[in-house]
Amino acid sequence: MKHAPTSTRRRFLQQSAATLFSAPFVTTGLRAASPNGKLRHAAFGASGQSWADIESLSRHPMWELVAVCDVDQSFFPKVKERFPAVKFYTDWRELLEKESGNIDSVNVSVPDHMHGSIGMASIAKGLHVYGQKPLAQNLAECRAMTERARAKGVMTQMGIQVSSDFTERFTVEMIHAGVIGKVKEVHSFSNKKWGDMEPTPQKTDPVPAGFDWDKWLGVASERPFIGG
Repeated sequence: MKHAPTSTRRRFLQQSAATLFSAPFVTTGLRAASPNGKLRHAAFGASGQSWADIESLSRHPMWELVAVCDVDQSFFPKVKERFPAVKFYTDWRELLEKESGNIDSVNVSVPDHMHGSIGMASIAKGLHVYGQKPLAQNLAECRAMTERARAKGVMTQMGIQVSSDFTERFTVEMIHAGVIGKVKEVHSFSNKKWGDMEPTPQKTDPVPAGFDWDKWLGVASERPFIGG
């Protein structure tokens, strides 16, 4: 996978879009170029990280949001207020089936367990993919996505944020250059606590109106809905 040449995710998104606009193909050979010359984009996710990605991309004048998919329809009004012409879907498979001929790129910024499935399917349609971390659930899925992207000739990028900063990239360059010799052992740590570490509560909450819990589960094991 290619890595961001700049220090922030926002700058990468802007410059990545600019690269696509200047490329001679934009269509990857599978569809006609946009009549207005803009990069036509679809977002998987309508809030949270995906909304942040949408806002970053929208700063480029040659970017156009065509469609958005989310299993929670309560997020749609906010998106529609900002992008009145956008089409909405609650099933990512339906979006790809109906819109793949009308779009050039996507961002996959939904819960982690669906990154690989949506990313692979998007690449198979010949679409450029910006996938939030983790790129997929395991190394096998990541390698499969890499191979498929190469075969389809599309651009891909993973949202690695801090890992795109100068300090991290400079350290990698020093290691590759052999400055500290051969690396035989690596120790890493994290000072962050993600999510709730307590046992899963043995209860079931009502599924909110407009929220498709079955589609949210996707490829994950079936389990009852528990509200936040």
